[in-house]
Amino acid sequence: MMDLNPKIKPADMKPIVCANCGGLYFRQVLALNKVSKLLTGEAQDSVIPVPTFRCDDCGYIPEEFRPVEQETPNKDENS
Repeated sequence: MMDLNPKIKPADMKPIVCANCGGLYFRQVLALNKVSKLLTGEAQDSVIPVPTFRCDDCGYIPEEFRPVEQETPNKDENS
């Protein structure tokens, strides 16, 4: 039978470091994704919140925390 409460010591853990700035602290944020009503069968498009983490120092979202690969809109194009 598998032990459901493994004994993990602090020395067994490795911190995740921001690749952009070296920060050690991350904040949980939500990415909002819209799903077409044609895919869901609902009357309206749905908005799905996807939890992820970003660096608390610089705001960078490491690739391992990015829920979906998608193009980031260029801020200059929206001006």
